[in-house]
Amino acid sequence: MSGGPAFTDRAVFERMLGEIRTADGNAYQDLGTIYGDMSRLVVAWLAVTPPEEIIRLYNELGWGGNANGRGIHEAARHWMRRYHPSRAEAAGYLPG
Repeated sequence: MSGGPAFTDRAVFERMLGEIRTADGNAYQDLGTIYGDMSRLVVAWLAVTPPEEIIRLYNELGWGGNANGRGIHEAARHWMRRYHPSRAEAAGYLPG
């Protein structure tokens, strides 16, 4: 990956979190739980964000090229349907 390692790589995420402090100046605790929360939020955001919006954001941030917004979006929706179907449907995000 050009420009740095993938943020979603667990070791990278935990290393980044270890380099910053909480609002009260302490080290973050239970990095595994925080990583799991981040992962769930990322997949949820990608599942509910239209492919065009994903592509627009990608380009606005200057990465250029052609991000496969549809592939990213559909993979996230598929993951949500497979592993958390009741959550996604109950929230009205992913109709059955």
